[in-house]
Amino acid sequence: MKKIFFLLLLVPATVFSQKPSWVTGMGSDDNFPRTHYLTGFAVNEGKETPEFIKALKASAKAELIEGIIVSVQSVKQHHTSERNGAFSEDYTATTSSFAEADVNGLKIEYYCDNKTQTGYAFAYANKSEVKGYYKANLSFLIQKVEAAMGNAAQTEQENKGKARKMYEEINLFFKDLDFAQNLLIAIEGKEDETQQIAKSLALKAEITNAIARLQSAVIVYIQSQETNFDKTVHLLEPKLKAELSKQGCSFTTTLEKADWLLTIDASTREGSEMEGIYIAFLDATITLVERKTNKEIYANNFTDLKGGSIDYERAGRRAYDSGLQKITKEIIRSMEK
Repeated sequence: MKKIFFLLLLVPATVFSQKPSWVTGMGSDDNFPRTHYLTGFAVNEGKETPEFIKALKASAKAELIEGIIVSVQSVKQHHTSERNGAFSEDYTATTSSFAEADVNGLKIEYYCDNKTQTGYAFAYANKSEVKGYYKANLSFLIQKVEAAMGNAAQTEQENKGKARKMYEEINLFFKDLDFAQNLLIAIEGKEDETQQIAKSLALKAEITNAIARLQSAVIVYIQSQETNFDKTVHLLEPKLKAELSKQGCSFTTTLEKADWLLTIDASTREGSEMEGIYIAFLDATITLVERKTNKEIYANNFTDLKGGSIDYERAGRRAYDSGLQKITKEIIRSMEK
């Protein structure tokens, strides 16, 4: 009985000392036929360290990803030739994002031959499992995009600036959506209706058009009264226009054409003087009204915005400059709510 027990203990040690078949086949293995699996293989000589193992596994994954990219490009080139060279966005879509992506269901095995100090890594994923996951994921992403677009369209009726930002955020979904579509193309070796390419392209075009439409859709009328020690100045208004234009706003001199009314009431006052350095303070009242609803979206009093220079007038201008960034940030935040 003791002898039998001893033999049973030896069996696992013998099994684990054998090289996996994918090592002896240098990435080719009947257990992982390429008709049913995505595969990648890497081999390198070196000392077995955590860094060495990590790099080898990354190389195996990179080869698997490269196989996907080549397959996608081949399918797309074939479709392009069938269309007499007529390219569309789906045939020129980038596959560079694959390099950083993780394929759901991907597994990586590692083996080291201590005698030869050679490491091996094998990456693989079952095509059937991957296909099932990404078809479901693709449908989910398209539904998510459609729902988000519906919300953005509704928001556009009330707040064009916020709607434009929502459309821009929806665009981020297409990275995952394109990845899922390209992966299915690689597995199936063709493009078909299950990949919903035509639908995603139509959605992307609709979003692009909406963003373009809203780029200059938020029209602002500015009513400004600014003084620097009782002298009328125009310091905040032009700089605010420059900053707000970066956010997609345009401006009008006719109040009736405006979506928003921005009112500025700003003035400076003396602070202290020490060793020839004069300190001035800016006080400003800012209000933002949505003209369609006549609702006050934002109102704030800024006080003690400080500036210093060689005289009070220059110090006052410095105070305007220092207050600009804070005031602009607050206004933009309120327009996006």
